[in-house]
Parts: sequence; C-alpha cells; structure tokens
Amino acid sequence: MQSPEIYELLAREHEEIVELLHHLAPARGRIAADLLMRIRLKLVPHARAEEAVLYRRLAEDPRTAAQARDSAGEHGQVDALLDEMAAMVPRGDAWAARARVLADLVGRHVEDEQRQLFPLARRVLDPQEAQRLGAAFETERDRVWASILGEQRGAA
Repeated sequence: MQSPEIYELLAREHEEIVELLHHLAPARGRIAADLLMRIRLKLVPHARAEEAVLYRRLAEDPRTAAQARDSAGEHGQVDALLDEMAAMVPRGDAWAARARVLADLVGRHVEDEQRQLFPLARRVLDPQEAQRLGAAFETERDRVWASILGEQRGAA
C-alpha cells in the first residue's frame, strides 16, 4: 500500500482542526475547556511536526523558503493565542472573541497553506519525497503528541 503524500495528511488534519474550532466560540464552561484541550492536542503536534518536517525541507529551497518562514511565524501566533485562552475562564464575551480570533487565524493559515504553499511545494518535492515526508510527519506528530501527554500526566 502506498503511503499518502504529506499534503493529503495535512489537509485531512486541517479539516478536523477547523471543525473543532467551529464549535469553540459558542462553547462555555467545562465543555469549552475540554474542547480547547482537544484542539491543543490536535493542533500543537500537527504544527510542530509540520515545522520539523515540511517547513524545514521547504526552507532549503529559495522558491519556498519565505513561505515556510511565514507559515512558521503564524504557528507562533496561534501558540500565543492558545496559551492566552488556556489561562482564561471559558465564558463571556472575551472568551468568545478570542475563540473567533483563533478560528479566523487558523482558518486563514490553512487556506494559505492549501492554496499557496502546497502548490509551490509540489514544484519542489517529487511525489516520492512528498510520501517520505508524509511518513516522517506522522512519526513526528505522534512523538510530540506522546510527549505532551506525558507532560500532562507528570503535572497531574
């Protein structure tokens, strides 16, 4: 069985993350806190693996280096917003506003990647390399996810 190219894996995860974010702004209390935790557990490993695998490779080519740097910078904005929201009480207008900002930021990032970065990357990566990067992405994502879960268990 042929491994999927990295673009297919990322697009699938993008859909899952955007769907979760759609439910965050109207959520309140324990439901909102749990949903934010699910989003973090999906989004953070995705972003770290994307940076370590795809962005690192694209940074090596002048045709895609600037876009890879820009995308990594957007990840930093998302991380800061996730940290801010984790420190908030998940209710009221301030919570809903931050949730909408997060959904908008991630939505624009996903759209930019899929409409701009992926087509550029296809010019740099042949299908076999895109498949190898897909496998590397899954391995790194799972490693980061396990690390986060281990940290959470240690803190409990």
